[in-house]
Amino acid sequence: MKRPLTHCALGLLTALLIAVSVGRFCVGRYAVATRAMQPSLRPGERIVVDKLHRHYAIPRSAIVLFRSPHDGRTLLLGRSVGLPGDTLSVTPSGYLIRDRLYPYPVDSPDVYRVPRDLRLSLLTLLCFLDIPVRHLTDDTAHFRLRLTPSEADCVRQTLPLMLLPAPRPDPSAPHARFILPAARCPQRIDGVSLRLCREALLREARGHATIRSGRLFIDGQPATTYTFREDYYWILSDNAAVAIDSRHLGPIPRSAIVGMVVGR
Repeated sequence: MKRPLTHCALGLLTALLIAVSVGRFCVGRYAVATRAMQPSLRPGERIVVDKLHRHYAIPRSAIVLFRSPHDGRTLLLGRSVGLPGDTLSVTPSGYLIRDRLYPYPVDSPDVYRVPRDLRLSLLTLLCFLDIPVRHLTDDTAHFRLRLTPSEADCVRQTLPLMLLPAPRPDPSAPHARFILPAARCPQRIDGVSLRLCREALLREARGHATIRSGRLFIDGQPATTYTFREDYYWILSDNAAVAIDSRHLGPIPRSAIVGMVVGR
């Protein structure tokens, strides 16, 4: 009688291990925490995320769950509107991808969003720099405040990982073009690339890259190209009024994508 019981216990243990592995590595269920994807997804809804799909080609316009590349923890939702190798045009009104215009964030130019875990560091720095705290408000994962351009530059020098609005071009300037980095493909580095990929460059180069006077230096030598190790996506949320997405974070690396939303 002991052998059948042993086999039964082993079978149950195996089934449990398979279930845990599937939940951890294959699919997962998550609760929608913000209004970023309204009306497609509403706060409180449960979604099913396919974690295996991120290892393959992510289709255009798929809804994906990803981690903020700034802190590696905050979970965000958005659509993969730009794929590796796509050309993104920076226009006075927004980003143009495949003839579709995606407007800039609705925040006014002097409103900045900062991760909540940097709140104490930022307030201490503002006090040290004698910068007044204006219109400090909180949302789900960030807080907002107003800074003048010169104040923002001072803060950015000390806290480079602050979450700042994407730079906006001069309306009179011609449209600038930017190609989303594809893994192992040399990327031309110019002013637009440096603005949009600044944090990605510094993360990938890991201490070998510096940016001075609007130029990239690798191991102290000026560089006009860089070969990224990862594919990068332009991910935007449906509700731009409250979303944190590539308009704030820049291109999202494949490694930051948890998976693709496949159901509720």
